[in-house]
Amino acid sequence: MNLALILIAAYLLGAIPTAFVIGLFLKKGDIRKLGSGNVGGMNVYRTAGLLPGLFTVLIDIGKGVLAVLLLTSVSTDPALLGAAAFLAVLGHNYNLFLAFKGGKGLATACGAFLVLSPQVPLYVIPAAIILALILRDTNTAFGAAMILIPLTVWLLHGHFMLALFGLGIAVAIIAKHAPDFRAYRAGRRKLLHS
Repeated sequence: MNLALILIAAYLLGAIPTAFVIGLFLKKGDIRKLGSGNVGGMNVYRTAGLLPGLFTVLIDIGKGVLAVLLLTSVSTDPALLGAAAFLAVLGHNYNLFLAFKGGKGLATACGAFLVLSPQVPLYVIPAAIILALILRDTNTAFGAAMILIPLTVWLLHGHFMLALFGLGIAVAIIAKHAPDFRAYRAGRRKLLHS
C-alpha cells in the first residue's frame, strides 16, 4: 500500500467518531451537546454510564494502535511511525466528520504509543495521576503532563523526528485542554471530569 495512503488512513482512523456514534446508538443524542460537549470516553461515561465510557476509551485506544500498526506494514522508520501516531491524534481531535470538532486525544495517543514506544505511557500516565492528586484537577493535570511526551521520547530513543512528532501530539492534546486550564485558574477544579 502507498505510504501517503497509509498516512491518510491514519488520520481517518483517528477520525472515527467513537463517542459520537455511541451517543447516537444509545439514543442519548449528540455527545457534543451533552455533558462537557467533549467527544471522548469520559463524556460518554458521564452521560451514558461506565460500560459505554470504557468501550469508547478502548475503541479510541484501538484507533491509535491500528494507525501505527498499519504503517509498520510498509516501514519501520521511527519518524514515519511518529507521523502516523500524530495524524491519528489529529484526526481524533480535529475530526473531519464532525466539522473539525473532536475529543482530547488522550486515549488515541496512548494506543499509538503502546505500539510506538510502550514505555512512554508508563512514564506519562503515572506522572499525570500524581499531578492530578497535587492539583486536585484531573483534566488540568493530564493536559499539563502531556509536555512529558516529547521529553520522554527523546530520553528513551534520542530520535529527533520521533520526539518532534511527540511534541506535535503533546501540543494537539494540550490545545484541547485550554478550557480546562482556564477553569482551573478560575477555581473550578474536579478530580474526575471530561
